[in-house]
Amino acid sequence: MKHIFKFKQLAQLCYGKNQRAVEIKDGNIPILGTGGVMGFASRPLYDKPSVLIGRKGTIDKPQFVTVPFWTIDTLFFTKINEEVVLPRYFYYLMCTANLSKYAEGAAVPSLTTKTLNELDYFIDDLDTQHHIVDTTSSHRQESF
Repeated sequence: MKHIFKFKQLAQLCYGKNQRAVEIKDGNIPILGTGGVMGFASRPLYDKPSVLIGRKGTIDKPQFVTVPFWTIDTLFFTKINEEVVLPRYFYYLMCTANLSKYAEGAAVPSLTTKTLNELDYFIDDLDTQHHIVDTTSSHRQESF
């Protein structure tokens, strides 16, 4: 059975930060931007599974991260409400959400927390999500 949830009920949107204070040559924590790995950090900004969504530029190519990471300020990261949605299911949902249609700004496509937080999604129950993830994850390539 599916239920309707607002984005803000599924995940908390968080802003990335400037990496200058944590960037090191021999770090093992990826610093991520909308284009992928930009360097490495000495410590993570977040260390749980997360869906990364471009805030500026490439807003329609979510990334799924299961390792500790740092994101720069052009990329949102999410703190996923796992009582309602599985992280990988949430990633699949964001991949099919056509986020570019919610772009604001003419020169550089942008997404805002206000817009994203109010979007509605039909979410399967957790048992069905597990089945979908188990069936789909072996056929799909994630970011990390």
